[in-house]
Amino acid sequence: MRFPAALALASMAVLVASPLASPNAPTKIERRAALEAAVVREMNRVRAARGLTPLRAAPALRSAARGHSQAMLAHGFFSHESADGTAFSERIRRYYSNAGYARWSVGEALMASQGRFVDAEAIVTAWLESPSHRAIILSTTWRDTGIGVLYAPSAPAPFGGAEAVVVTADFGLREGRAGAS
Repeated sequence: MRFPAALALASMAVLVASPLASPNAPTKIERRAALEAAVVREMNRVRAARGLTPLRAAPALRSAARGHSQAMLAHGFFSHESADGTAFSERIRRYYSNAGYARWSVGEALMASQGRFVDAEAIVTAWLESPSHRAIILSTTWRDTGIGVLYAPSAPAPFGGAEAVVVTADFGLREGRAGAS
């Protein structure tokens, strides 16, 4: 069962908590690396069907995306902004720097699903059903992507203590060396 559409379509180390742990115990969070790779493949399948160039997997964007998905599950929020209010572009810049590039741009898509399982096709379909996320997925601007898929068996608000999978997709463009002639 998915979270309401508004939540699902809004534009890491593993910590173990026992079932009888106190409310302040850390949330157990698991990375879903195979699903991350499958989401990249599915986005590229959709893009290829429309004659768009494939996105390249970028380790820096993957690190940014994983970190954000982990933070949302651990701290109980669902937003492009970080828990401290930092804009997503500034958060991503820490991993995917603009230093030395004449042109730099980033975008982001989020998705949350209640339960333990969600597949790559369902994730990409959910994004394509949202006009703003569809524009990001099908944009000719982006060259690079990084996906962070994390699961928690008991995630805090707004996930209501339920099982949840959170997906962050970060997109980027870096081109043209600044100062090059």
